[in-house]
Amino acid sequence: MLALLVVLGMVAVSRWPAVGATVARPLRQVLGNRGVALLETALFEVQDGVQQARYDLGLQEAEAPWQTAALPTATAVVPPTLAPTSTPPPPTATRPSLAKDLTPPPTSIPTETPEPSPTAVPTPIPWTLPPLAHFGDLAGEGEWQPYLYNPAGEVVGLRTFLQPDAERPYAIVGVVAFDLRRAALHYVLGTQEPALDDGPRGSGVIPAEQLQSGNLLAAFNGGFMASHGAYGAMSGSVEALPAKEGYATVAIAPDGGVRIGVWGQDIAPDAEWAAWRQNARLVVEDGEINPRVYNGSITTWGGNINGNIVTWRSGLGISPDNQVLYFFAGPSMSMPTLAAAMTAVGVADGLLLDINESWVHFTAVRTGADHTLVAEPLFPEGMETWTDRYLRQSDRDFFYITAEDPEK
Repeated sequence: MLALLVVLGMVAVSRWPAVGATVARPLRQVLGNRGVALLETALFEVQDGVQQARYDLGLQEAEAPWQTAALPTATAVVPPTLAPTSTPPPPTATRPSLAKDLTPPPTSIPTETPEPSPTAVPTPIPWTLPPLAHFGDLAGEGEWQPYLYNPAGEVVGLRTFLQPDAERPYAIVGVVAFDLRRAALHYVLGTQEPALDDGPRGSGVIPAEQLQSGNLLAAFNGGFMASHGAYGAMSGSVEALPAKEGYATVAIAPDGGVRIGVWGQDIAPDAEWAAWRQNARLVVEDGEINPRVYNGSITTWGGNINGNIVTWRSGLGISPDNQVLYFFAGPSMSMPTLAAAMTAVGVADGLLLDINESWVHFTAVRTGADHTLVAEPLFPEGMETWTDRYLRQSDRDFFYITAEDPEK
């Protein structure tokens, strides 16, 4: 009977992620993290085998995750110049006159000086990024689209997708880029995770003053549960888990600055931080893929499954100048696939966030009727479950993005 319940539970995880997330805790209580990890590994391997077979037989094709349209190239504005004036004719020689004193002085003929042409009003050039090199052959790959806008109508978020896995062209990695000059990152601790049994917990909600139409732009998942590594997490005055030396960390400064690096090396423990979240080791460090990416270690990359297993994964990276934040997510991803996407975009440092379809989630926040907030998932398929999970109280931690005044 127990075996049957376990099998049914894992089928539910595969077929209905929402149900799977609900039954995951009871399964862990019965089998423990290790037992559930073994079942998940077997399930994901079967799923990947079936998907590869369907692709090889032509029953499935790789598809772009959304309609693609590249941002139009901006036209340079030429500085205004004055219209040329006509050149007066050269003066003619004057004959000597005996009655010079009687000759009236020559009368100059007034010429009309043309007015300068109207000053051209330059059209603001939307924020964009250079296109990325193609891995696959899907139209639109690597082309940045405008995606998120602040209340002034300025582009503050772009999106594109990549196909970094040559063996799995259907392993699509969605990438969202945020302009940190006009957008701010925030972090929320969940009401249940991450936390110790007797430790403090978070509110699980976005503050009311930021949960507003036009101000809230997007939200996405946090990292592993406490039982899968006990990686540090802090927001505001609440430290749910202590930081661990040497681990990958995304830190948010009181002034809104964002840093990604190694705790104790790039991220100073004694500095003042508004929030920080750790998760495993750096995937990319100083622009180079961490060699650990290729070892497939469960303790390093999975929390419960190893890094070679393909499943939904998510990650976060930052540009060398700390001005652009990148979110990565997609199905059928191994750790090398995630790392390849990060280096293709050009991140300086990047870390893994959460894994598995139930927990990997990104939603843009739009304004609906009567100024209500509407959650729009990045992937229409695979992120359609609990699309508003971060617009209400969440038991898991998450990040969110708000519009920021660049003059502040």
